[in-house]
Amino acid sequence: MFKHKQNDSGFTILEVIVALVIVGISVTTFVRLLGNSSMLRAKVNDYDERMDVAILKAEQIFLEGIKDFSAQDNDKKVLKGKIADRDINWRIEGENDDSFSAHERGVYLYTVTVDGVDISSVGLR
Repeated sequence: MFKHKQNDSGFTILEVIVALVIVGISVTTFVRLLGNSSMLRAKVNDYDERMDVAILKAEQIFLEGIKDFSAQDNDKKVLKGKIADRDINWRIEGENDDSFSAHERGVYLYTVTVDGVDISSVGLR
C-alpha cells in the first residue's frame, strides 16, 4: 500500500477568501473615514474664513473704520458688502441703544453677519 503524504503547510481557498473579505471591509471603512474627515476639514476651514471676516468687520466698527452706512427703517444703519475672491457676503447693522441715554455720546449696537456667522458689539458714537 502506498501512503500519500499530506502537506498541511498552506491555506485553503476558503481561508484565503475570508481573509480577503476582511481586508476589503477594513480598507473600505478606512477610505470612508478618510473621506468624511477631509469633508469635515473643508467645512471647518470655510467656517474659519467666514469667522475671520466677521471678526475683521467687528474690529473695523469698533475702531470706527467704517462710516459709510445707509439709513434704514427704525433708526437702523446698514452696510453690506462681499469679499469677491472668496465669495463671502457680509452685512453690518447698527442701531441706537436708548438704554444708555444718560451718557454724552450715543451708544450703538452693531451686528455683523457673515453668511451664517453673527457677532454683536457695542460702540460709542
